Amino acid sequence: MDSTQGDGAASSRPFSSSLISKKNIVSDSIPSTKNDAPAPSPAPLSVAPSSAVEPTFEPVPDVDILTQTVAMSMKSLYGIYGIELWYFNEGSGKLENIALSDDIEGGTVEGLLLKRVTQDADEINRKYWNVDKPQESFKKLTDKSNKGYLAPEPVGPGCGLPGALWSEIGKYATNGLNGIGHSNVSHDVHWREVDELADDPDQPYDDRLQHLAKAGFTRAAGLPFNVKNFRGMVIYFANPHGDPDHLNSDVNKQMIHHSSQMIGAAAAFRPAQEASEAYLQEKSHQTWRRVKIKILTIMRFGGSLRAKKNGGPQASSGDDKKNGKRRSTFAKVHELSVRVRKDFKKTAIQAKDDLETKANRWVSKMHGGNAGIPPSFTWTQTLWSFVGVLVTHTILSRLNSFIMMETADTTKLSLVLAPLGALTTLQYNLTPAPASQPRNAIFAQVMALTVANLVSYIPFSAKNAWFRSALAPAIVIPAMAKLGITVSS
Repeated sequence: MDSTQGDGAASSRPFSSSLISKKNIVSDSIPSTKNDAPAPSPAPLSVAPSSAVEPTFEPVPDVDILTQTVAMSMKSLYGIYGIELWYFNEGSGKLENIALSDDIEGGTVEGLLLKRVTQDADEINRKYWNVDKPQESFKKLTDKSNKGYLAPEPVGPGCGLPGALWSEIGKYATNGLNGIGHSNVSHDVHWREVDELADDPDQPYDDRLQHLAKAGFTRAAGLPFNVKNFRGMVIYFANPHGDPDHLNSDVNKQMIHHSSQMIGAAAAFRPAQEASEAYLQEKSHQTWRRVKIKILTIMRFGGSLRAKKNGGPQASSGDDKKNGKRRSTFAKVHELSVRVRKDFKKTAIQAKDDLETKANRWVSKMHGGNAGIPPSFTWTQTLWSFVGVLVTHTILSRLNSFIMMETADTTKLSLVLAPLGALTTLQYNLTPAPASQPRNAIFAQVMALTVANLVSYIPFSAKNAWFRSALAPAIVIPAMAKLGITVSS
């Protein structure tokens, strides 16, 4: 079944309460029971509410455009547990999660935006199977107050569920609202089995991926978007127990594709809107400063001229009397000057703090900053990496020794083992990375050897023969990037 959450789990993750209204509506997938009979309505639960009550997502004018877009999309999608929004940071080369909704405390929440609790973790199904372990994993993914809460950290391509899906859809990520039309983009939705991905020995271990599979988020699809080079993807988590015909219907697939583009466009709009608001605020501040300077100038010079003309200081209002005498304009200007000096002092202190913050940030970047490190291997993975590297380099070293002995008296040939060491590092330590795939490793090496041999036939004088060493990689490296077969060699 695919009903949405109520007050229990929904209040900790999805939209602000102003976006959710509860209605009794027809479920859009199979019931959460083992037979076709409708599930009974349970009492309120601490982990997840009754699956017979579904909150619908209605846009509210006072909520930002991204939240409204997600609300309209989630309302119209069938068979979806929830979604995640990821943005590809071109600077760091990593995928970063974008918060989708308002928290109950007024902030934003990252990670899963839920439409309903997973069927595996739904308390209503306790009489059919053990829901304790799925509920434990579900809490780690959705409850920020949980001690073991797993926040969505930035991940590189190929790592975790976002990285794995991004590696598969990367070739489509350059299409979208950046150009005209989508003729070369498939309108199918390719669902991946998350539990199979979590059990894949070639996939780097990721704790969040493991708990997604355990919590019942076992079917996911990544849909890319590209809005003026603002690239990313929306991950949809489908109900594996729902009706596959409805889930994969043309109407639902089309809605999923268009929702991805709309959510991506709204996500791209948000930083542009924030920059515009900051710009308008700065312009208003500058305008006020100019007005303030003009007022001070008029008070200083205008009041002085009137005082001389009237033969005495310019009188002020009756409220400015002090000891029975009216204060002069100069006294009031003096007070304004004191306030201006205080403001300047405050600004100088703030500038000093900003400078210290930037200096500390620069020092932090020199030490690596907060950049994430690749996930560590398990002992089993480490052992397999050792065996693979040992066998590979034993063969290569023996082959190199044989070639050197056979050509010692003639051409004196040998293998260049250093690049092969870098290649085996990719093959055995970063197996799911795009550059580690057999297609890249084989075709890139073949192309590099071919270009190097062809360049060796270009006639150069003895003094200029060194230029071959610069020309060959200058041709090979951009060609690899163009053909999509980049590899470390």
